Amino acid sequence: MQRIVPLLLVSAVVALSGCGNTWSGAKQDTRKNTGTVTNAVGTGLEKAGDGIEKAGEKVKETGK
Repeated sequence: MQRIVPLLLVSAVVALSGCGNTWSGAKQDTRKNTGTVTNAVGTGLEKAGDGIEKAGEKVKETGK
């Protein structure tokens, strides 16, 4: 029994440090992906605006 307790404590410390590393990595990934998503949304909005502009020009041409 006396040998099991220190082994359990060491195991718990190792497991908890692994969770801390995972959490840190998840935060880093989130920061990186936030920039990517923001850029993608901006690009999508730009393309949508261009499409609306082209559609408006075609409507004007048809109305002439």
